[in-house]
Parts: sequence; C-alpha cells; structure tokens
Amino acid sequence: MGNNTSHRRKHRQESHNQSHAKATITPVLQGNPLVPTGESQWIEDESEFLKLCDALKKNGIFAFDTEFIGEDSYYPFTCLIQVATTKRVSLIDPFKIKDLSPLYSLIADPDVIILLHSGSQDLDPVARLLGKPPTSIFDTQIAAGLIGYPWPLSLTKSIEAILGHDVGGHFTFSEWDARPLSNRQRIYAADDVRYLSATHDFFQTRLEELGRTAWATEEFSKFSSMDNYDFDLETVVKRICRNKNPRKKELQRIQAIAMLREEIAKKRNLPTRAIIPNECVLSLGKKPVETISQLVSMRGFSKNMANQYGKQILDAIEQAYTQEPIPMRRPNPIEKDTKVRQELDGAWALFNAWCIGNNLSASLVTSRPVFTDWYLALRDGTMIQDSPLLVGWRSEIAHQFAEMIMGNHELTFTFNEMIMARSNSR
Repeated sequence: MGNNTSHRRKHRQESHNQSHAKATITPVLQGNPLVPTGESQWIEDESEFLKLCDALKKNGIFAFDTEFIGEDSYYPFTCLIQVATTKRVSLIDPFKIKDLSPLYSLIADPDVIILLHSGSQDLDPVARLLGKPPTSIFDTQIAAGLIGYPWPLSLTKSIEAILGHDVGGHFTFSEWDARPLSNRQRIYAADDVRYLSATHDFFQTRLEELGRTAWATEEFSKFSSMDNYDFDLETVVKRICRNKNPRKKELQRIQAIAMLREEIAKKRNLPTRAIIPNECVLSLGKKPVETISQLVSMRGFSKNMANQYGKQILDAIEQAYTQEPIPMRRPNPIEKDTKVRQELDGAWALFNAWCIGNNLSASLVTSRPVFTDWYLALRDGTMIQDSPLLVGWRSEIAHQFAEMIMGNHELTFTFNEMIMARSNSR
C-alpha cells in the first residue's frame, strides 16, 4: 500500500504545484445565455450555504460535481463541491459546512433535476448519507454516447465538441484537500459545472430529435437504485480475475477473500488494496496457504495485515466451498477457429460502423465479449440467457442489427463528412 499511496500522493503534489504556478488562464466562454460568466462564489458560511440551497430548489435544475481523494480510504474523501445554474457557479467547502444534508436532499428530490458528467462516484456520498438514491439525474456523458459521440467522452472534449470552447488546464488529480486552493484550481473546479446546462440543452434537444429520450431515462435510472452504490461482488471478482478464467474452487476462494477484504476495508475505512492487493487475492485463489507465516512471507502481502487478519483469511479460504460461484464468461471453443475469429472481427467491425452511422456509440451499447456471445447464438439459431442485449433499449438495437444480419434488411453506407447508415426493409 505504501508504494501505491506514495506514488499517487507524489502525482497529486506535482499537479498541485502546477495549479499554483503562474500560467495563462483560459477565459470563460461568452455569449451563451446558458453559461454563467461571473466568478464562482466560495461558500463556507452556513447561512450562505442554506440560501444557496433555497435558490437551487427554486431553480429546479442545477449542475453538480465534486472533487475528492479516493486512494487513501474506503470511502472517497470529499474535498470540494461544485454546483451551478445558468446564472452562477458556487464552490462549497465541505471542511467548513459540516451538515451537507440540505444539498444532498435536493439531489434526492424527484422535483429537482441534477446535471452531471460521469457522476456515479459523486453521487455515492448522497446515497450513503441519506440512505436513499438520487432520483432525477441527467448524465451528459451517457447522453453523448446515445447520440453518437465516442464512449466515454470526457467533459473537456464534450465542451469542445458542442460549444467550440477549450477550457484549458486539467487538475483532476490535484491535492484538493489543501487550503487555500489556487485561483487556477477554483477555475478548473468551476468549469466542471459551468458548462453543463449548455451541453445538457444540446443533448436533450438531440435526444428528442432522435426519439431516444426514453433510452436516456432508462439508462439514467441506474442512478436511482441503491444497488448502484452497494458492494457488487460480481464486478469486484471480474476486476480481480481480469481476463483469467479460474476453476470453480479457485473462484470460490477468490469470492470468499474478496468479501472478507471488503468487510475489513469498510470497517477500517481503508482502500481494499491496503488490506489485500488484487494480485494476492488471485494468488490465494489459485494456491491457498495454510498458515499465517505463509501469508506473511507472501510477495506483495502486507505483513501487518497478515498478522492482524491471518486467522480470518484462513477461515475464509477453508469455508470458501459454501460460496455460490458467480457466472464468469467462458469463451466458446469455436472462437479459436481461424475462420470464425475472422468472421467475429468482421461482425464487430460492422456493428461499430452501423452504430456510428446511426448516431450511437457501440461501446455504450455493449462490449466485444457480450456482442460475441450474442452473435454466435444468433448465428447458430440458439437461445442465449441473461444477455444485456436482450434488455431494454439495447434489445431494440440488437433486434435491428439482427434483422440486417438475417437478411431481412439491407444496410447501405454513404459518406458526406461522416459515415451515414440507412437500413431498409427488403
């Protein structure tokens, strides 16, 4: 943990130093009525904070973002909160404002629309403090993918592509817990919310033109489920295993250790890698140890953690057989066939081109492995279970593409500054 943390802190320090250095500051975009042009307001007084919350509630819609440090603790440490309307930008100091519930309650208010860009982590403290999820979320990154922009599109690229404005320097990985913040840090933080009303207006209009507002609502609904903010064993285990396919007993041990690691990390408010690094979880799954001394001597494993939690880890390994193995993707043996592999490459390329031509990001629709499983089932005339491509708006996309693959539609491409696709019934 020490090396990882020191590396991150060093990186933050370098970025922090740059943010305090003298440099040209990019001016705010002028002439757009949806972009507030005034200086951001620093909020550290309780009465000013409550006035701000009242104004945001009356406005009924506002942009939201946070700056946090996540590598030193289980729960990310919120260092700054940014909100904006079309009239002003405010920076809230959470070190001074101890009770953030008036703001968080607005974010969970179904009558208030919250604009953000890639905001799952920003919303996590809201769900945790209130015990309920946000309800009316509009994520501009998701909206961008639903109208054909690359997925995932950064906020900077989004502003540049839609508003034609370059916001300049980037200090995401800065020491946001330091005070005072530099003028450049404040401007950078303000810009994270300053332009969201304008980009939201563009995305909302385009979604309506394409008839995809229902798709967006469906995709945004994940923010309104507490499951989105809870520990997800399947996601964690797949991240640990990466491209490996452990056997049943190995997978059960990995699951058991991952669950114990999460429990300890949460209790001590430490990052999970500080308890047991992923590579050690994988090694223990493949080759379990039997004694604490073996844990202590294990490469990459903290001796301190081994001594403190060795007994619990050994017990988890021993009881791992009770775990119900999570479903892991096993490549179809036919994928090793040279001709089939070439066919799959072509089908995936065609799907990407088809999505581009239909103003949609293929990477938001699905991943290559999920597409491969779906395509092989379609090709062989078999049924596939639990595929994301069989649910919601993604099922509409899959059906349309399948119609073309099965010969019921023909697909033509033209080029006029960009690829255009047209699908017609035969």
